[in-house]
Amino acid sequence: MKISITGDSLFSSRNISQRIDEKIATSLKSADVNFTNAEFCTPQVDTPPAAGRGYVTAVRENKLDELKKLGFNLINFANNHTGDFGVKGILDTIQAAEKRNIDPIGIGRSLDEVHLPKFYDTKTGRIGIVAAATTRSEVFLASNAGNGVPARPGLNPLRWDRTYIVPEDAFGTIKNFSQQLGLTQSIEVGTRIERWQQLPNYELYLGSMYQEKLHFKEGDKYKVETVPNQEDLNNIVRQIADAKKRAHFVVFSLHTHEGINENWYADEPAEFVKQAAYQAIDAGADIVIGHGAHFLRGIELYHKKPIFYNLGSFLMEFEAGESIIPPEMYQAYQLQTNSLPSDLHQMRAYDNGELAGFNSDEIFSMGFVLSVDYTEKNKQPEYGLLPIDLRMANEDSLKRGIPVVAKKDLAQRMLKRIQKLSLDLGTKIEYDTTSGKLNFR
Repeated sequence: MKISITGDSLFSSRNISQRIDEKIATSLKSADVNFTNAEFCTPQVDTPPAAGRGYVTAVRENKLDELKKLGFNLINFANNHTGDFGVKGILDTIQAAEKRNIDPIGIGRSLDEVHLPKFYDTKTGRIGIVAAATTRSEVFLASNAGNGVPARPGLNPLRWDRTYIVPEDAFGTIKNFSQQLGLTQSIEVGTRIERWQQLPNYELYLGSMYQEKLHFKEGDKYKVETVPNQEDLNNIVRQIADAKKRAHFVVFSLHTHEGINENWYADEPAEFVKQAAYQAIDAGADIVIGHGAHFLRGIELYHKKPIFYNLGSFLMEFEAGESIIPPEMYQAYQLQTNSLPSDLHQMRAYDNGELAGFNSDEIFSMGFVLSVDYTEKNKQPEYGLLPIDLRMANEDSLKRGIPVVAKKDLAQRMLKRIQKLSLDLGTKIEYDTTSGKLNFR
């Protein structure tokens, strides 16, 4: 059973299968199962966008045909764009996928539905997959029916909490200006009236009880502490354990932008992501796949099972401009609501004539197609990596984000990067540039 796994797919143009590198297309065709993360939703024309979303990634449902032509038969939809067009948009996406015989992964019509693992049967084995998302999961999570209330479509959540640990003197300073601003009294009154749980003296909330607030705690040194929501993680563990009893090979897919210290673009994954990955493997996952950050993070070996914290992107095409752009999306970038797609995408791609943002650093052009070759006889899978180049700085803006096989010099830089990041996680990477085989220890 050969599985090809890619990172994020974000695009809006047509005939992708004819425009990507032929070697990449051939690699996908040779696999029994192909996985990608669809970094978009597919709302119908009468479905309005959700409020307060800023940058949305949405396309019409015919774009799913492009992924099918490439051979993708396992497509994840649980990510921070799942609900860009609200609950109706989630239902639209589910129905568009099902109409094409695509079993949408990570989203469903209820919480019970998203808690069911998905499976794909091949001649040589059965793959089970559990998918969840962290980023924005508290906004897009599914719910069950009850008390006369219908179920809410949504994603399989892995919510998380953060606490800012600061030394005693800094804690005193924060406590003082919170009192001087009147924030402490506001939170104390709100806590008493709403009957919320009070914090101990060595902790405090800074901000608004009803809007955004930061949780501070007195400690020995400065630290951002992140922990997974235990209820969500327990549910994910149960799903993986169930899948393990019903499949030969189990994948846990986690969409997460968060890095250490809440930095979306940090090389090191957030601590709560590591905890979730470890527990997923303890529950029976054979591999953990991360996506969302749009660049490569390291690989960690845990109990002889690999955790790929981020595979980078597979498709990252912005400038074709055929995605759905609500007026509020233009406003979020200080543009007029009657702007045109090129106004937005040129503004994001350039700063005073120089490439900027995702187009300015080659790490956003680096990605891998991961291959997993599993047989029941040899239960230790063989892994391979195909380095790809998304060409985010290409002179032709319409080629940006469409992958080609990486040239030797870029592939070597990618390998050095992944080796260093993995070594920081305690894992040594060995890669055969001729065969593409990957080993770790």
